[in-house]
Amino acid sequence: MDTDEEKRPPVGHPAGVGGRLLFVCVSLLFVLGLASGAWLGASDDEPGTDSIYKYITLWEEVLRLIRGSYVEEVGGRGLMAGALDGVTDALDPFSVYVPASAVESYRAAQEIGRRHSGVLVLKDRGTAYVAAVDRGSPADLAGLERADIVAGIGGRSSREMPLWELRRQLAAPAGSELQLELLRRGESIETSLVLAEYDRLPPEFEEVRGVGVLTIPSFDEGTAARVEALLDGYAGDSLLIDLRGVAGGSAEAAYAVAGLFAEGELGSLIDREDRKLETFEGAGGLYSGDIDVLTDRSSQGPAEILTAVLRQTVDADHSGEATFGYAGTLQQIELPNGGGLLETTVAFYTDPEGERLNRRIRVSDENRLSAFSFGDRDDGSDPVLEDALDLLLLIQEAPAEPDQP
Repeated sequence: MDTDEEKRPPVGHPAGVGGRLLFVCVSLLFVLGLASGAWLGASDDEPGTDSIYKYITLWEEVLRLIRGSYVEEVGGRGLMAGALDGVTDALDPFSVYVPASAVESYRAAQEIGRRHSGVLVLKDRGTAYVAAVDRGSPADLAGLERADIVAGIGGRSSREMPLWELRRQLAAPAGSELQLELLRRGESIETSLVLAEYDRLPPEFEEVRGVGVLTIPSFDEGTAARVEALLDGYAGDSLLIDLRGVAGGSAEAAYAVAGLFAEGELGSLIDREDRKLETFEGAGGLYSGDIDVLTDRSSQGPAEILTAVLRQTVDADHSGEATFGYAGTLQQIELPNGGGLLETTVAFYTDPEGERLNRRIRVSDENRLSAFSFGDRDDGSDPVLEDALDLLLLIQEAPAEPDQP
């Protein structure tokens, strides 16, 4: 007669491995859910931080059980790093877990940010991709484009690199050369990115086909003053504000630019419990004609703030593509027991109606314009801008609706 011991799959047997794998998956999914809820609900106050520590402690207990039950020896640090990478990937594209051994070098890389590369690389479900490229930057000169998949850096697969390591690579000293393997619309591309200091382009203004075109490549402390000077004296019927490719920068500067056109309350910075931390207001009066805002999937943060404010306060039209969908602030949380660093979103900016800017701002079907629909162009033309101007001119030429009796 078989005994219970004889029925049990031996260590190393496929059934035994499968059961333990199932245990690992269920345990990690359980803790991922709990920890995600804790981080999503965290704010600047101590209770939020305490709740994070509570779930980190639970996490560590589950990892201890996994190490004791799994068929093969599993490193605790590897489990923790892999699980936390998964959690931060699920929270939002900008959250990142940094192991204790890399915190110092990561903070040094943060000080540099994109100043040496000009490219914003994020991860989605383990895939690294180009979210935005600054105009005139080393990444732009190297031919990187929005939506490129970064398959490898220096011969190493990007899937093996957590987000913090990708950021550190792109913040290497000026003069460093990175060999990149990209995937673009099914085609494999190899290019060399030479890191260098560069100056972000200032706002520019020109009249094209009778329409004023204001291009804002970035937002910083002096952006509002430059925009005001560029538009001084412009009395045309229409103004197109080009915010394509604008990711990151100063949210305060975006509200300041919005305040040149709109008056009253423009939006706020609120924590995860919807408490107002800061409110932004404008005086308006700079321009009173028709406004159209042109965005693409790279338009993120300050670009989304300006788009939302102008749409809601001065009834601006919106063409191009839906925006990226994230205008928030990050906070660094040191994990207990020297476990490393968690950088995650703790507050969001809002539109004038008080809605968080944490989802895409979409365009209407008739105003949807995508560069991908025009294919690759080497002649220097900008068909998206030309079509956006066509839309504006059509609005100008449309007969006015008769007054209702």
